[in-house]
Amino acid sequence: METVDIDHVALRVTDIDDALSFYADTLGMEVRDRDRFEDGEVPFVAVVAGGRHVHLVPTDDEIDVGGEHVCFLLRSSETDTRDEGEELVETLEDAGYEVEEDEPHERYGAYGRDPAVYVRDPDGRRVELKLH
Repeated sequence: METVDIDHVALRVTDIDDALSFYADTLGMEVRDRDRFEDGEVPFVAVVAGGRHVHLVPTDDEIDVGGEHVCFLLRSSETDTRDEGEELVETLEDAGYEVEEDEPHERYGAYGRDPAVYVRDPDGRRVELKLH
C-alpha cells in the first residue's frame, strides 16, 4: 500500500454560512454537496481546492484551533508574487478578515519558498494562502 494523495480534509466550523463566506466567496473555492447537506444526506459542505475537498463540518461544540493551520496554494498569474500577496492582504482586510502582521511573508512549503499570507477564518483558524 502507498499513500498517493489527499482525498479530503475535514474542518469543524461553528457557522456554515460564515465559513462559506470565507472559503467560497472570499477565496473563490467551488462549493459542493450543499444540497446534500441541507437534505441531511451528508454532515458537511465541501469546498474544492485543486480537486481536493475540504469538508466544512458544522458543530455546536467549542472549537480549539490552537496551533493548527491549513495551507492553500494559490496560482499566481504574475511574475512578482510579492505584489500579488500585498493585494491579497488588502482584499482580505477589506472583507473584514484578520490578517497577521507583516504579511505577506516568504515561507517554505511543498513547492519551495514563496510569499504567503496568514489569515484567520471565521472560527479563528489560521489559514495560510501561499502564492506560487
